[in-house]
Amino acid sequence: MVTLPDRVAQMRELFEEIGGKILGIYLTMGQYDQVAVLEAPDDETVARLAVLIAGRGNATSETLRCFSMDELRNLL
Repeated sequence: MVTLPDRVAQMRELFEEIGGKILGIYLTMGQYDQVAVLEAPDDETVARLAVLIAGRGNATSETLRCFSMDELRNLL
């Protein structure tokens, strides 16, 4: 039987192959069942991962672009 930790490990390897890095994955209580904190060179890399995950079935996602305080200072 393939467990959630097994599937997460597979996605971690796949995401690293396409140039990203998973910083953390957390199970949550509430509206969302799981939260993943990712780092990627660009939005397209994250979108590619989202498409790959969606293609496996039974998953939906919401992507949120985060800005560090240094990035915010540069925007201001």
